[in-house]
Amino acid sequence: MIICNATPLIAFARIQRLDILQQTVGELVIPEGVAKEIQGYRGGHYAEIILDDEPWITVQRVQAPTQVQLLLPILDQGEAEVITLALEQNADLVLIDELTGRKVAQSLQLQVIGTVGILIRAKQMEVITAVKPILEKMIQRGIRYSQRFVRSILHEIGEE
Repeated sequence: MIICNATPLIAFARIQRLDILQQTVGELVIPEGVAKEIQGYRGGHYAEIILDDEPWITVQRVQAPTQVQLLLPILDQGEAEVITLALEQNADLVLIDELTGRKVAQSLQLQVIGTVGILIRAKQMEVITAVKPILEKMIQRGIRYSQRFVRSILHEIGEE
């Protein structure tokens, strides 16, 4: 089971390539807090794409709201619910981009991957032929990554 935060879904939705995410990871689970975050995003535009048209994404309720409350001083609601749900469900993987959320998830022994990691995995699985054009399109559509990070990743995978 893979539990996903809002940012990776929004990144793939912005470039109209949720298919990459689906073909790479299969089914996703998002907590209710992430569903609400997506629905609130720019008038709900991406909520329609993601939640109504994508049956491979399911929404689940967190069973331990107290755990979520403990994480809220350092994380937003969506990230706190992703990590809590991942712990409750013994998730195989957590899909989260934000650095603080990633660090907290890793400190709790959760396996973490981000949007760029999914792109690299998609290339390895031959879902896509190259990471660079897709990553560039995400950046053009407002997904933010530092130039240093992008250069480092592209160098690492031989796409400089």
